Amino acid sequence: MSFSQKDFERESIFSVEKEKFSQSFLKTLLEIPDCPEKIFYKGKILPRENFKFLAVVGSRQNSAYGREALEKIISELKGYQIVIISGLALGTDSLAHQLALKYNLKTLAVPGSGISEKVLYPRSNFSLAQKILENDGALLSEFEPDFKATPWSFPQRNRIMAALADMVLVVEAREKSGTLITARLALDYNRELGAVPSSIFSDYGRGSNELLKKGAYPITSARDILEILNLDFSKEPKQKKLDLSDFSSEEKMILEKLKEPLSKEELQELTDLEITKVNTTLSILEIKGIITEKLGKFRIK
Repeated sequence: MSFSQKDFERESIFSVEKEKFSQSFLKTLLEIPDCPEKIFYKGKILPRENFKFLAVVGSRQNSAYGREALEKIISELKGYQIVIISGLALGTDSLAHQLALKYNLKTLAVPGSGISEKVLYPRSNFSLAQKILENDGALLSEFEPDFKATPWSFPQRNRIMAALADMVLVVEAREKSGTLITARLALDYNRELGAVPSSIFSDYGRGSNELLKKGAYPITSARDILEILNLDFSKEPKQKKLDLSDFSSEEKMILEKLKEPLSKEELQELTDLEITKVNTTLSILEIKGIITEKLGKFRIK
């Protein structure tokens, strides 16, 4: 399906009055003290009874660790009836939407602006918004369609994300991050709150680690989320066992070590192969489509 800018402009903007929230997945907005009077949306709204809604929030400047951790978690959610909610902002928000699309999960964007083509913010994520709509996701806002984003509109929209979610996941938050507003709202609204543990040496995750001290669930895999949301992870797709019979001895050595992402240097140390042999073998395995490299580390596809 091809989705052009003209398609985006023609895409109908619908509105739902507060009185009708109870008839849709918006009904959880009625649980908060400052419930909006109206919601505007584009795209496909999914029934709450069939899905769980996970809001993903974090820094607008991710570390490599934060990006890799989020991809690990969202990739493991593939195949489950989970909708990823985020705010279409730069950093964690954009990555959450992109990974949801990559792993065939539905995603819902709640920008800090209206949702008309003229004002959608940030402009750099216009094509991402198009892809969300193209893949049966939705854009949603309490602001009038032509409302331009302001500094106060972002904290205000955070309460919409928290209220719509069954659970809020904080990936990385600095010590004084706006992300912590959404975390606090999640607790105020009696939503589940999880945080990805960060290094004690990293400024990116000091706020996240503080949330863990205060009782947020530590999230190290999708299974943690599935347990919290009472989803049956026993039915999760089992990874197909790799048949090593057709590989060379060097290829087998490397594949047997790749139970977790490893760098070339780590593989050399674990296999005792010369670095040139490691490089050659990794290149062959990549050409065969068996492994992939990201952020300097290799993993089995």
